Amino acid sequence: MQFLQKLIFAFLAAAAMIGPAQAADMALVRLSYSSGWDALPAIIGIERGFFAEQDIVVSGMAATSPEAVIQSLAVGTTDMALVPQRVMLVMAGAKAPVKVIAMGGWGTEMALVARPEANIKTPADLKGKTVALVQGSEALPVLVRILNQAKLKPTDLKIVGMNANTLLKALADKKADAVFETRHFTDPIVEKKEGVVVMDPAAVTKSVGVIEGIPLVAGNDTITKEAASTQKFVNAWVKSLKYIQQNPVDAARMLQIFFHRQGVVVTKPMAESWVTMTRYDQYSWSKAAIADADYNGWALNAAKILKLAPKIDDYVDNHFVDAAVKTLQ
Repeated sequence: MQFLQKLIFAFLAAAAMIGPAQAADMALVRLSYSSGWDALPAIIGIERGFFAEQDIVVSGMAATSPEAVIQSLAVGTTDMALVPQRVMLVMAGAKAPVKVIAMGGWGTEMALVARPEANIKTPADLKGKTVALVQGSEALPVLVRILNQAKLKPTDLKIVGMNANTLLKALADKKADAVFETRHFTDPIVEKKEGVVVMDPAAVTKSVGVIEGIPLVAGNDTITKEAASTQKFVNAWVKSLKYIQQNPVDAARMLQIFFHRQGVVVTKPMAESWVTMTRYDQYSWSKAAIADADYNGWALNAAKILKLAPKIDDYVDNHFVDAAVKTLQ
């Protein structure tokens, strides 16, 4: 860790970005985030200099393996991570030494679309049908909640996880009767007239009141041993969230660049649409957001993904983000 820190500081000083004295006062934070659109707050914080303003050097990594992130947080080789809520629930269920210290966005829009000839008009009509979603998707617990309201169990139908490319063709190829996913996937299916909307995002939200908070988590050792650096990091984090709210077009441009560097071409209208699908106006975890996550934990247990339904209240520490919000005023 010391070698990496010295190497980064030496590079910054050599590039005339900071002086040697300032470099010595900067803190290194190792941050993991996804390779998808939900990494946006981390991207903005790095690209728009909010971490640098707080004398924080971020060693960022787009992680593709949730298991690797969990293990890295547990042993301290990752300080903080922006993870899907489902991963955080796994951490809580495993009693991992972590805390949720801020929100990373909330309210991803989900929809249920079906093949026109499948005769699916309501969630109750899913009984005996095949429903596709992305493998490991955040949509699964929300689907289970909708099924519960329709007095159905996950075993009353076939739920299939697919990769993104297969999912987008699932209805046309008749590999599924319906798709339940975020609008990133359902909109293209509807636009190609391969599926009809059974429940739009507004109907999904009205049905189960989904909040779907995205958690920023930190290792317990980081929180206790590096409290000052953690506070500075969260100060920058809330500024990043505020920036996305105020500058969605530029945020979309940063998202385009992020994807392009991974070899994925995303159009400007698509990136701008993706930015609006998630809201960034909540910084801390409210009681409602915690209750929503607990409900998702119940759903994952009902779907036999988790062995127990975790409660996350003991894993939420809002005091850093509450202090950081005051720096916005």
